Amino acid sequence: MKRIVISILTAAVLIFAMASCGQKQDSGSNSDMTCEVAMIAEDRKTDDTSFTQTAWKSVEGFAEEKGVTAKLYKPDDASEEAYLSAVKKAADDGAGMIVMAGSGFAQAVYSAQSAYPDTDFLLIDGVPHDDSSNYATAGNTVSVIFAEEEAGYMAGYAAVKDGYTKLGFIGGQALPEIKRYGYGFVQGAAAAAAETETKVEIDYRYAGASEGSDDVQKLAAQWYDGGTEVIFACGGSVSSSVIKAAEKAGGKVIGADFDQSGLSETVITSACKDTDTAVTKVLRSYEDGTFAGGTAFNYAARNNGVSLEMKNSRFRTFSEADYKKLFSQLKNEKVELKKDTAVKSVSELAGEWVTLRE
Repeated sequence: MKRIVISILTAAVLIFAMASCGQKQDSGSNSDMTCEVAMIAEDRKTDDTSFTQTAWKSVEGFAEEKGVTAKLYKPDDASEEAYLSAVKKAADDGAGMIVMAGSGFAQAVYSAQSAYPDTDFLLIDGVPHDDSSNYATAGNTVSVIFAEEEAGYMAGYAAVKDGYTKLGFIGGQALPEIKRYGYGFVQGAAAAAAETETKVEIDYRYAGASEGSDDVQKLAAQWYDGGTEVIFACGGSVSSSVIKAAEKAGGKVIGADFDQSGLSETVITSACKDTDTAVTKVLRSYEDGTFAGGTAFNYAARNNGVSLEMKNSRFRTFSEADYKKLFSQLKNEKVELKKDTAVKSVSELAGEWVTLRE
């Protein structure tokens, strides 16, 4: 395992090191630069106002904190071949740690962890597996997954408790982590609807891509025009398109992954996961020699890995006290949630008080 070594030699050496690989490199091509920590972006974007951006900021923050170099690699396309090509570039550039953020990397990491045994890998939002669903996390790999269903549950529950009865869910690609958000959202709305004996309607759709688009904006606009009050948008930059529609229609938005309240006053809250802590902890373990290869870490309410943004929320009646009670139930595992793997369709989770349209 390669370890981070910081040597103070001469000013000339330091200047050369800074010139040869800065802390904010962005590369999709071969170069003779060297760096210690690399990140490969799943969809070629790190400004998607969501998960990828958060992960890269965490890598940059670690690099700045430790005085080491970090480099971003953007695959030519969303294929395993392109992902593995990016891994090769990073390894050839000297990266001892490669961060791959997104479940779409799971098969690439499965192959790379054996092909590059002297390189450590961090896979976020997935567990390495092959195309036959054989799972294996090697000794040079750490996986981190989040209980997005819990964050989604809190968002759906709070929305209904806040008086919203016409909800929408627009996810990016139907990836496991996005589906967990959506399935949790429906279950949370159903729970609150049952408690208050309130009829709730939910429109539910996947956009088929992680990028914002005119099509996503048009879909959101149609929903708002049809009476939808708030849309939970998650997956890459999908939220940016929903926000545009909300601003024009006077609708509301629930963000995902991190606090998106600063993007628009239409954002009433966000279903968050603590990506920064997860990434930083693993990178620090890599640096100090305690890297727990072969391990899959699960971040959930029980270890404060997911949350609902309250500090900058724009709820009408749902209070901090309401949130603490809700979070405590999840933290103490008093709420049993079903993931996408437990049911054939999200409609099975709607319950008596929710009408769901896919």
